[in-house]
Amino acid sequence: MAKNGRNEAEEIIVQAIGHSDRRNILRIIGATQDGGTYSSILGETEMNTGHLNYHLRNLEGLIERDDERHYRLTKLGMKSVMLLDGITSDLDEEDIKLVSSAKTKKDDLFTGVVNLWANLVLFFSFTAILGLVSFLYFNIEAGYSGPTVYLWVILPCIVLVAEYFWLQKIKREAPERFIEFLSRLGIIR
Repeated sequence: MAKNGRNEAEEIIVQAIGHSDRRNILRIIGATQDGGTYSSILGETEMNTGHLNYHLRNLEGLIERDDERHYRLTKLGMKSVMLLDGITSDLDEEDIKLVSSAKTKKDDLFTGVVNLWANLVLFFSFTAILGLVSFLYFNIEAGYSGPTVYLWVILPCIVLVAEYFWLQKIKREAPERFIEFLSRLGIIR
């Protein structure tokens, strides 16, 4: 296999096993000879259909669906499950400490980036609100006090506050998704 093909295979495997739900799906499908039906996977993972469909699409190349509509592991999927089993099969206490240390550093990075963005949004929100209140004040002083002036203040404030709470929710629930989002935008690497 050419080096480029190996790199692509590595990328597919790492991307697939990089999410706990996809690892779980691979293990569920690989646990039986007949593979798993959509319903059985859905029941075991307790995901909603949208999430399951998303993860199944991301596992293309590692899983396939046969004529009986059973999902089965491809050869690459079997290698991925064996890789996962090999990684976790003989972890000792020292390995667990190293994993814990690495996770703490990763969590610190995520928390730092998300906190930075949340604080920037908060700063710009208050700056924008102050600017809009000043805008409103000067328009009222100049005699322009129609509903449009109030709309210019209220709508941006609502959007900025919603953005702030959205960032706080991401910070609590899925900071890695936020980091991935920023990476796709090219803001961080």
